[in-house]
Amino acid sequence: MWEEAGAWFWAHVVAAILIIWGDSNGTLEPAVNKFEERLGIRTELPPEDEEEVPYYMPPIEDEPIDSTWILPEYVPKDTTRND
Repeated sequence: MWEEAGAWFWAHVVAAILIIWGDSNGTLEPAVNKFEERLGIRTELPPEDEEEVPYYMPPIEDEPIDSTWILPEYVPKDTTRND
């Protein structure tokens, strides 16, 4: 069963184990940040204590919606009669 597994499979298994192990040790996030800095794509997140919302959408007013015009009047046909 394990003989058929190719190199890509085992590379993914090893990568997954390393990611899980790094995350459990608390070293994954600093390593990813260092890698992003080397690539030049590192971005800083805003502080979490900031409570300012970037935009405000007022809540939708609860007004009754007449949806009876959406549904057509249903009149069942009697298909059993042969007049």
